[in-house]
Amino acid sequence: MIVRDIKFKDMDSVYELLNQLTFVETSLVDKTKAWEEFNCQGLVVEYKDKIIGYGSLVVENKIRGYSSGQIEDVVISEEWRGKGVGEKLIKALVERAWDKKCYRLSLFCKEELVPFYKKNNFIVNNVVMKQWNDKT
Repeated sequence: MIVRDIKFKDMDSVYELLNQLTFVETSLVDKTKAWEEFNCQGLVVEYKDKIIGYGSLVVENKIRGYSSGQIEDVVISEEWRGKGVGEKLIKALVERAWDKKCYRLSLFCKEELVPFYKKNNFIVNNVVMKQWNDKT
């Protein structure tokens, strides 16, 4: 099992995984354009030529000269959950953030996943506020 950078050829497999979280009709997505405009650090977990996990790191360069990171879109294939794949992916994303000199790393998760992230050295901090664009 390896964790590596996402490649264009992985997009269909990653879309399938992400649809386990939230369904999106990916046949309507211009994959070439999406790939060209993708501005995150995407990592996949691969086992025997099959993509079984995905997560991304968004690095934000702050006005005062430092960077912070946010982990997003973490998903492990249903049949691989509970087998250490998520821990391996989170560890790689955290290492990537520290390599990018992020001073802080954040993520959003469902409440039932808090124990998993606590086990991986995250703490609950602050309250999240959101606003949705109803014009998209």
